[in-house]
Amino acid sequence: MENKSAKYYTLITGANAGIGKQIAFECAGKGFNLLLVSLPNTGLDKLAEEIKEKYQVEADYIDIDLTKIEAPQMVFDYTRNNNIKVNILVNNAGVGFNGKFENLTTDLVDQMILLNIRASTLLTFLFLPEMKKLAKAYILNISSFGAFVPLPYKCVYAATKSYLLFLTRALNIELKGTNVQVTSIHPSGVSSERAINNIRKSSLIARISTLSPENVAHIAVKKMISGEKVVVPGIVTKFYYYLGSVLPHGFVVRMVGYVFRKTS
Repeated sequence: MENKSAKYYTLITGANAGIGKQIAFECAGKGFNLLLVSLPNTGLDKLAEEIKEKYQVEADYIDIDLTKIEAPQMVFDYTRNNNIKVNILVNNAGVGFNGKFENLTTDLVDQMILLNIRASTLLTFLFLPEMKKLAKAYILNISSFGAFVPLPYKCVYAATKSYLLFLTRALNIELKGTNVQVTSIHPSGVSSERAINNIRKSSLIARISTLSPENVAHIAVKKMISGEKVVVPGIVTKFYYYLGSVLPHGFVVRMVGYVFRKTS
């Protein structure tokens, strides 16, 4: 039975900037209450106040490092203790590092695996039983175009995003006939202050397929609500997706290796 006194919220991880922040604006514009999650001291308090004032919705926030072992459970416990029902879960928080695999450090590898894989998986695992009790619920996994092909010089990051793709596809089979829809979106390059230098150094292929966070967020929310399971945003990115499906796999891997070697 649903708790009729509970308020329904969209939970967004990595909500302080980039795609996560723009998804927050998109959802608030549709009248959805928000629970914003990000690292401490990243301005979530100011963002929550801005959203409440501009969109007249509830906007709560949790400052937490999702790579910490206890963090997903703490987020879930916060919602239970505050009578918050999460009907939309956006697994957006993620991190990636360029360079040869052998030049990474254990800390960098841990960050990518703990945040991109473990946190997203456990949040989904913890919230799914409650979401299945609701009339309609959505899980949105922010993956990457790199989920479709191995990325030399970005191999761990791409592997974590492939994980999200396969998790999304498998869960949709398990959840067939239920009220929960799982969507993964796979943008190529996304422009941001942090990524702008890498984009400038990238090949023409990478530059012309780059999308803005606002564009990705708009498409992601729209396609999630419409029930699409796997989303490839942008005309250029779609072209590369279909081209990659017919070209020899070895050629595709060498081509993307050339693209990312320039930014490593």
